[in-house]
Amino acid sequence: MQKKIYFAYGANTNKDAMAIRCPKAKVIGGGHIYGYRLKFNNVADIVPVKGFDQYAPCVIWEITESCERSLDRFESYPSLYDKIEVTGYEGTQGESITGFAYVMNYKGFHTPSPIYVRGIRNGLKGVWDKFYHADIDNHIDKAIIESFRESEKPMVHHQRIGGKQWA
Repeated sequence: MQKKIYFAYGANTNKDAMAIRCPKAKVIGGGHIYGYRLKFNNVADIVPVKGFDQYAPCVIWEITESCERSLDRFESYPSLYDKIEVTGYEGTQGESITGFAYVMNYKGFHTPSPIYVRGIRNGLKGVWDKFYHADIDNHIDKAIIESFRESEKPMVHHQRIGGKQWA
């Protein structure tokens, strides 16, 4: 049974939810996905950014093939989300780790529900020391503010950037 590394930044940061979806998944720890930042299009997403100091906080999981199939269903892969290879770091002094993360196939910004955001905050804070909780809040708050500002702008349509077209 081959194990994979999965970087979660949204709903799958929650240990209790992952225990139901992927009972064989094991938390490696809190981490960073470098070269990406958090954003919201109703649900969480990451988008590429330049600069070594740019990163998205995440929970790093070791998962099985059956876990990945379960996550694919949950993330509506490949329709809503696609998978990309990412490199990140566990904790602040950890070694570089390569694995995968899900990214949305549609661009846009829509403010997420408070319950959804609370789940992400709690999931991330559940694996990070208290010292880093303000940094986690800062990343999430910036993404919410950006999604709110962008959702107020008139949009002609969402741009599809991959995956299967929704009918």
